[in-house]
Amino acid sequence: MIDLIVFNVGSSYYALNIENIQRIIQIVELTEIPNAHNLIDGMMSYENNVVKVLNFRKVIGLPPHEDEKKKVEDSSLKLLFYENGSYNFAIKVDSIDDIVHVQEEQIMNSDEEQKISEFLELSGVLDLDGVLINVIKTLKIPT
Repeated sequence: MIDLIVFNVGSSYYALNIENIQRIIQIVELTEIPNAHNLIDGMMSYENNVVKVLNFRKVIGLPPHEDEKKKVEDSSLKLLFYENGSYNFAIKVDSIDDIVHVQEEQIMNSDEEQKISEFLELSGVLDLDGVLINVIKTLKIPT
């Protein structure tokens, strides 16, 4: 049995193993990083640590969310604090949908490599009551 946190980006759903998520917070004001990779929206200070923020919409090639133009306090965007080995960063997503408990066998794998980019690899797709959820195997932040 594994626990996944399901989040929404555009009209698609994605899931990450909850073991890799340290916390979830409302979007905050970010500080721009000069000459940063275009997938990185900036950085923030959180609990005495400097944390880079990866824009998941950019990773999968979607245009900016309408809330990007709103003030931070009026935005529905969320930050997932992700940790996996040496990777430690925040992921900006549209919204958090649910936490689900599933058997690993429920994740349908294909024989094809599911590497979306050098920063995102899927492990398969989960069908929950007719809703297809892309299950993330690895997520990296550009350096």
